[in-house]
Amino acid sequence: MRRARIKVNSEREPGVYHLISRTVNGEWMFGTTAKEILRRQLWQVADFAGVEILTYAIMSNHFHLLERAKGDRHANGLTRR
Repeated sequence: MRRARIKVNSEREPGVYHLISRTVNGEWMFGTTAKEILRRQLWQVADFAGVEILTYAIMSNHFHLLERAKGDRHANGLTRR
């Protein structure tokens, strides 16, 4: 059963977000080289967006990120609920 989201007071604490993205039709697209390229791109986007990647997992057909918004910048512009 899905649990309710935890509400964080964004004025006092930065938000922490769990992000997931899957490939179309569940196709296996991420081989060893593609995983390394994706990892580098994730860090570039995180640096640009002002978020901190806490941890990540890249599988063959999807990936997970746990990120924290830094300071006044929030990840809402990069995520969709």
